[in-house]
Amino acid sequence: MSSLDALRTLLDPSAIVTDPEAMAPHLTDWRGKHRGEAFALLRPRSVEEVSAILRWASATRTPIVPQGGNTGLSGGATPDASGDAVVLSLTRLNRIRAIDIEGDTLTAEAGCILADIQQAAAANDRLFPLSLGSEGSCQIGGVVATNAGGINVIRYGTVRDLVLGLEYVRADGAVIHGLKPLRKDNAGYALQELVIGSEGTLAVVTAATFRLFPRPRVGATALCGLDSPSAALKLLSMLKQFAGERISSFELMCDGEMGLTLDFVPGTILPLERRHAWYVFIELGDGAPNSPIGEVLTETLASALEQDVLQDAAIAQSEAQARAIWHLRFAVAEANRRAGPIVSHNTSVAVADVPAFISAIEAMAAEHLPNARTLFVGHVGDGNIHVVLRLPKETPAEQLADIGHAVNAQVFAITRDFGGSITAEHGIGRNLTGTLTLHAQPEALALMRAVKQAFDPLGILNPGAVLAKR
Repeated sequence: MSSLDALRTLLDPSAIVTDPEAMAPHLTDWRGKHRGEAFALLRPRSVEEVSAILRWASATRTPIVPQGGNTGLSGGATPDASGDAVVLSLTRLNRIRAIDIEGDTLTAEAGCILADIQQAAAANDRLFPLSLGSEGSCQIGGVVATNAGGINVIRYGTVRDLVLGLEYVRADGAVIHGLKPLRKDNAGYALQELVIGSEGTLAVVTAATFRLFPRPRVGATALCGLDSPSAALKLLSMLKQFAGERISSFELMCDGEMGLTLDFVPGTILPLERRHAWYVFIELGDGAPNSPIGEVLTETLASALEQDVLQDAAIAQSEAQARAIWHLRFAVAEANRRAGPIVSHNTSVAVADVPAFISAIEAMAAEHLPNARTLFVGHVGDGNIHVVLRLPKETPAEQLADIGHAVNAQVFAITRDFGGSITAEHGIGRNLTGTLTLHAQPEALALMRAVKQAFDPLGILNPGAVLAKR
């Protein structure tokens, strides 16, 4: 009896997919940069079936690559080229198990779409604040496994700050029932903190309990044109003074990225009279229905205009206008994908260091890649800057890998000099395993390997992701 025959005794027929055409979308990442092979795609319907699959995988020493919405940008959900692995899709674990309005919590399975969670919270007059460009297709298990951030980190934090409890399955099939909606729990080691952000290398996340928040009764959205990242930080300081914790989002984008978005993504329109060197996207929100939050934003921007901190601003006058403004920000990834060959990075530095960091990247690119176009977009309110170098379209395909490695070395060296992180929210995946080995403190890297060994002694969970194979 083959290994899959043994698995067929545990699962219904629709849970095991071997048809190449049906498997194909699961064997490449969203950007088409990573392609792998697998001998099966497994689609469990319950945590019990996930447990059965992992018991089978341990018994047969079969590598497992967990996969959610397959929207990741680091290659962490794509199998390698060996064909030895199976892809474990959590798509069919898609129930919202509970919503507790009094306790402000929501418990959802790993396959739930992020946008559906947002809508479920809104239907109960609550806010689930995680918001990403891929929210219409990314899944809860994936955002937990990568500790996703998004545009609202400045106010609500990353996924790690939103998770109260976690249900996950160990490599040996044991289910850890940790879905406690507790705000305080100091009983032993915080194991779920290790699982969050581990990219499927320590355990398979099957459900999570999240914090909910009061839904803002009023909001204000604006797009501003500025001449520098330093001016953006001055504007952020002014907003903090007048709006305080009501700042939900504060995003930075260079004009190069704005141009690509306007050129390559249909339906995008710049609501300013002219183009500017830099742009800031602002979202304020307040739970008080009579809050003058719109006036606060208007007065702050007027003061910034008077002080030459910014050159222009467009304040949304309706929800439709607010959505159109944010569509410009969310469409960046699609624009970059369509624009041609790029080398992208997901770095973070201290907020105060953002302008100097950007200047250092620009100087490096001018010296080493004068034909490349340096682009920036990111969550400047928390120091997370996406560095993108767009290469000439005529760059030979066979040179892209070498150019990418050279660019990465330069960008990460600058990031290290600023005391920053080589990945702020996209994760290590398979893209950055070698870089992590080079940049992590050896003692810290040894601890990571010890944690991996403790959770997954056979090394079957997403092998080759996060930690480089030895």
